[in-house]
Amino acid sequence: METLRSMILVILGVFMASSLQAQILTSPDRDQLLNGDPAGQTMTADSNGFPSPQKILFFKDQLNLTKDQVKKIDEMLKNVPVSARVKGEEVVEAEEELSNIFAVGNVNERILRTKLERIGKLRAELRFIHLQAYLNAKQVLSANQWERVKGLMSSEVR
Repeated sequence: METLRSMILVILGVFMASSLQAQILTSPDRDQLLNGDPAGQTMTADSNGFPSPQKILFFKDQLNLTKDQVKKIDEMLKNVPVSARVKGEEVVEAEEELSNIFAVGNVNERILRTKLERIGKLRAELRFIHLQAYLNAKQVLSANQWERVKGLMSSEVR
């Protein structure tokens, strides 16, 4: 009888744990975060005429970029997604922790504020990673190349 009771408790525990796990929601931008996708993180730079590193490379011939300039921008394009994925994983983990404390009912205002502040800080750091690439790409260009790429972008929009 005791063995049957233990088995029932184990089965109930597994059922409750899987049921609880199903209730834990994840961030709607989870896939983008885990893939290092900028997904709107760079809208401020884009909408204000700052060319992305990708756009600068697209116009590399018209800008007469040197091999060194191309190499530096290429490195940015390789490194930013790696850093963004790492930070994105941290954001997803923090979002899942937030969902979990609500799922188990272990939440109060202090805990909630702490979790939200952490998520906000992580998301700000992630956005910085993406926007910093725009600033760094600008620094690779000469003043003339910078003006030229902005002109090429504006004529492309028309």
